[in-house]
This record gives sequence, C-alpha cells and structure tokens, in this order.
Amino acid sequence: MIEKILIENGFTEKEAKIYLAVLALGEAPVSRVAAHTHLKRTTAYPVVENLKERGILTVTKKRGIQYVSAIAPRILIDRLKQSAQLAEEALPALMQMAYTSPLKPRIRFFEGIEGLKEILREFSYSTEPTMGFTDYEQMPKELLAFIRSTVVPQRIKLSNPVKLIATRNQINLGVQKDDIVHYSEHRLVEFPAGQKNPIEILIYEKSKIAFLSFTKDELFGMIVDSAAIYETMKNIFMLLWQNAQRKDTSGAR
Repeated sequence: MIEKILIENGFTEKEAKIYLAVLALGEAPVSRVAAHTHLKRTTAYPVVENLKERGILTVTKKRGIQYVSAIAPRILIDRLKQSAQLAEEALPALMQMAYTSPLKPRIRFFEGIEGLKEILREFSYSTEPTMGFTDYEQMPKELLAFIRSTVVPQRIKLSNPVKLIATRNQINLGVQKDDIVHYSEHRLVEFPAGQKNPIEILIYEKSKIAFLSFTKDELFGMIVDSAAIYETMKNIFMLLWQNAQRKDTSGAR
C-alpha cells in the first residue's frame, strides 16, 4: 500500500522499495539494502545514487563501505505537498497552453478500466454544469464502485451535481431512486425492445465530450475537445431531457 502511494507520487518501483528498505533498516550498507529488497547490488547502486541526487537518501562512507540513510517521512511528505502546490499554481498556464492550439477538435484516447477511471476522474473536477447519457446495466461494476467512492465525493466537494439520461430498466430505476446518493438527477427514456446502450457520453467543461465504451471487447474511452460538438450534444441532451421520465416522487410502486 505504502509502496503504491510512493509510486503514484513520482517514485519508480525500485526507488520505492529501496526507500522503504532504508527506513526499515536505518543506516545500512547498500549491499544490505539490496539484499533486503531482493535486488542485485549492480541494480541497487544506480537507484541509490538517483535518490541521493534528489535528496531522499544520504550516502556516507565508513571504512570504504557506502552506508545509506533516508530522510524522515514527514520531510518527504512536506516535499510532496510542496510539489503538488507548485503544480496547482502552474495549472492555469498549462491549461492555457493546452487549449490555445487552432487545431480543433482535439481527441485523447484511453484504454481499459483504468483509462475509463481517468476520464471519470477528470470529469469529476468540472466546475461547469455537467450532463450525459448512461446505462448502469451495461457499466462494469468496478467502474460504478469507483464513481461512488471517488467521483461523487469530488462533485459534492465542488457543489456540481450532474444530469443523466439513462435507459429505462430495473437497474437504472434503482439508481434513479438513489439520486441523492449519487449527487445527480436521472431521467429515463424508453429504447426499442432489445436495444442496449453500451456507451456512456459525458458533456462538460463547455467544450468536452467523453465517450466511454463498456463492452468487454471494446473497453476504452475518448475525450473530444470541440466547442461546436459540445453545443450540438448539449442541445440533443436538453431536447431529450425535457421529454424523459422524471423520478417518481408520488410514493407509488
């Protein structure tokens, strides 16, 4: 778990293993650290040198033997926080660089379940009104769990609920009843018998349209950045939204 957190914050797998080993061992020879991590010494030495250059490890020589020690976890955490703050401060400039190109629309592709999560994570940070089309009956269970654990809390934090049109079926009816849990409003539409909706479409940030394919053999997604396509999809959504079935609040079953 800790190793994974370090990797997500810029460490390679070997760097994370060595840093944690040095923390556990205290000051120790590189050979002992290598043995502790099951790495060859020839592999461990370059990693130690790299961590030394980054100020994460300190290397000293005693009787011709290299000993390493690690910075305290609190100092490391403070450094990571500082890096995150600097990245946040640079975000406006980066966003401006990303969206000033005259070459439109821009398209980004994402593969597998992790790629779909990345799309949803980006979507969750939208501060503009968001809307879309979905079908929880087709959605992988892992993705629905991710929405509930990660996407919904972020949208709640930003006070940005989402409007979603879903196919009328028992699973979507159940989700619609729990709109408050999903921080959303669902409306349902009837599809012809036998028709399915294996793609989720998300419309957000005034120019972005995300497509998420849920089929087993085509588990991928893409984000199109185009103000014109956004406006068209938004208009289609609003037309259907006005005629879609609202949540039944009468108490009838």
